[in-house]
Amino acid sequence: MPEIDIDVTDTELSVLEILWAHPEGIAVREIVLKLYGRHEHSLHGGVKSFLDRLLEKGLVAVDKSGFAHRFSAVLDRQEFVGLQLKKMAESHFGGSLAPMLLSLVDQVKLSEKQRASIEKIIKNIKD
Repeated sequence: MPEIDIDVTDTELSVLEILWAHPEGIAVREIVLKLYGRHEHSLHGGVKSFLDRLLEKGLVAVDKSGFAHRFSAVLDRQEFVGLQLKKMAESHFGGSLAPMLLSLVDQVKLSEKQRASIEKIIKNIKD
């Protein structure tokens, strides 16, 4: 697998959101309609440019077997977010996840249910 670049713009992330909602693949025209609510040539070209950049970053695959090429995400949302968190831990916390997670938990008011879910996950971690 080629190296994946997870640094994406907000608009590229919006395209990925649509691709994650359509794991079977989706045509450029459909992506344009979902992003903008209408289809115009200039919008089509812009979305195609975003897809080309995501292809270069290794985040998108294309199926060219049909008339309309169908694009799909290479990673699911959870894998993508996991890579982003790992990168953040490496760049801001010396690669250690614990301080990063503690920093996040300090910033968020967790409900009792959320705390219980986190405790359950921690108990199930295997060495």
